[in-house]
Amino acid sequence: MESDISFERILLATDGSSHSQAAVDATIELARFTGTVVRVAHICTAETGGEAETLVAGTVERLLAAGVMADQEVFRADAGHVAAAISTVAHDFKADLVVLGSRGLSDWGSLFKHSVSHQVLTALDCPVLVVRTRPAGDIASTRRIMVAVAGGDDIAPAVRAASAVARARRCSVLAVHVAQAIVSPPGLAYFESDEETQRTIERTVRELRAAGVDAQGVVAPAGPVAATLVGVAEEWNADLIITGSSRMGDAASLVLGSVSHQLLHASDVPVLIAERVRP
Repeated sequence: MESDISFERILLATDGSSHSQAAVDATIELARFTGTVVRVAHICTAETGGEAETLVAGTVERLLAAGVMADQEVFRADAGHVAAAISTVAHDFKADLVVLGSRGLSDWGSLFKHSVSHQVLTALDCPVLVVRTRPAGDIASTRRIMVAVAGGDDIAPAVRAASAVARARRCSVLAVHVAQAIVSPPGLAYFESDEETQRTIERTVRELRAAGVDAQGVVAPAGPVAATLVGVAEEWNADLIITGSSRMGDAASLVLGSVSHQLLHASDVPVLIAERVRP
C-alpha cells in the first residue's frame, strides 16, 4: 500500500448554519487530543456581511475550549464562488482534510442550487468530510467506521483515510463491498463473480490490518449501492462512512449515478470522501 496519511491540518468551512455546527462537532471529535491544527474559514459574501468576524471568532473559541488548536480566516467572495474560495483557502493552508456541512439536497436540487459540498469535492483532491446532522446530546465519538469500497484503485485511498481516523481512536472498521450488477442501456449485463467480490473485500481487510486497524469485512448483496450501504451502516451502527470517489462534477455524477454523490444525500452519518488519486 502507498504511504499513510494523517489529518494534521484540517480546514473547517463554516457559515454559521445548523449544518455547519454539525461540522464543528465532527471537527472537534477528529482533532481533540491530537496535535492537529484547525483553520476556521468563513467565506464572506454580501449576504453575511459584517457577521463574519463574530461568527468565526465564536467557532474558534469553541474549538479552543474543546482543546483543539485553531486559528481563523475570513475570505471574501461573491455568492457564486463560495466553493472556489474554500478550495483556494484549502490549497493555501495545505489542508489534509476539509470539513463542511451539507443541506442534503436531492440530486436535482444540489445541481440547480449549486451545492457547495459537491463543488468543493470536484475542485479538491484532498479528503473531504461532509456532515449533515448534529448528534443527539454531546459530541458523538467516532468508534465504528464503515469503509465502502468498489474495488481496484478505489481501495487504497479509502484505506488510507480510514487508517488516518481509526489508529488514533482505536476504532473498529467494517469494510463493505456491494456486489456489482450493471445493466447497460442496450441490455448488456455484467454481474461480478463471487471470486471477484471476495478478492476485493479480502484485499481491503488485509490492507487495513497492515495499517494497524482492527478490521473485518462483508460483501453485501447486489442492489442499489448507496441505499445498500446506508442500510449496512445503520444496522452496524456506524459513526462514520468512508468511501473513495472519482470526484465527478454535479452534472456528471447526476447522469452516471455517482455512489458518493448519492451517499451524501442518503446518509445522516458523516461521509468522508477519500482523496482523489490522479493517474
